[in-house]
Amino acid sequence: MGDVENMPLLAGVPLAAATLQVIADDAGVDVLHIKGAAVDDALLARRTVTDPETGAVTTRLVPRSSVDADVLVRPSHVKRFFAAMSAHRWTMVYRFEDGSAFEHASTWIRPGVCHADIHRTFPGIGLAAEQAFDALWADHHTIDLAGHPCAVPSLAGQRLILILHAVRGGDLTSRDIELAWTDASADERAAVDALAARLHAQVALAAGTGRLEDHRDHRAYPLWKALSGGDTSRTLLWWARVRAQPDPWLALRTAVHLVAPKRDRLQRELGHKPDALQIAKAWGHQLGLAASELGRLAGRAAARARRAR
Repeated sequence: MGDVENMPLLAGVPLAAATLQVIADDAGVDVLHIKGAAVDDALLARRTVTDPETGAVTTRLVPRSSVDADVLVRPSHVKRFFAAMSAHRWTMVYRFEDGSAFEHASTWIRPGVCHADIHRTFPGIGLAAEQAFDALWADHHTIDLAGHPCAVPSLAGQRLILILHAVRGGDLTSRDIELAWTDASADERAAVDALAARLHAQVALAAGTGRLEDHRDHRAYPLWKALSGGDTSRTLLWWARVRAQPDPWLALRTAVHLVAPKRDRLQRELGHKPDALQIAKAWGHQLGLAASELGRLAGRAAARARRAR
């Protein structure tokens, strides 16, 4: 993070968020700040503090720990936003394709501020990306981050995003789920459910709220069953990710992406642009991992079959 290394994250993350908002405003780009410093006070933990001299008891908000600024960009504005960021000395570290299996976020850095994750979609939301952004944008409002007004989703939108993020990480005991769902009122939960229905995010939300078995017949069920259970089987997750796609073309594209070496990550590991031989070796490594996982799963299935006899 360059010369921001000694800056407290509680100051650096909002500063990065405000910087991105200024760039977006100047470029006519719609962005929503999500997670981290942008989370509403209603979704923050609280701690009780007793003054040692007076004995007075007060309740204080516990700031969220975050190392980067996360923004969700209107998908049709992504190219414009990237061009504007580049003009302001931001550098892309990872493309969407080099990120998670969902290809949802691109990582950028700039001297002087914390780095940023630029999202074009959010894992768990099944509605088409532009329509999903429209739905979240319709109820957005602004908050101050580093003294600058920044756009954030509605409180229901923030609850949903926090739950989906925790579920994707396999953390069903997350404090975020507790604050966003367990501690929510019936009306607040109903608002989250309604938004999830609009965004086609019911399965992922159900995985984080104890209702996943209600969606056993949905094509995304195996994926969110695996993710929410913290399953580390690479092949099982690959298979579930492919199966969750709504049509054969997307399924094929996803399968290729999951196996393909990540170009930018490979370049950073090597310290230089990979040549043809290094790319071929990376393909061999990835295919070897897949074959190894398939063999392991086949062995487990055979063992279960033997025990069942």
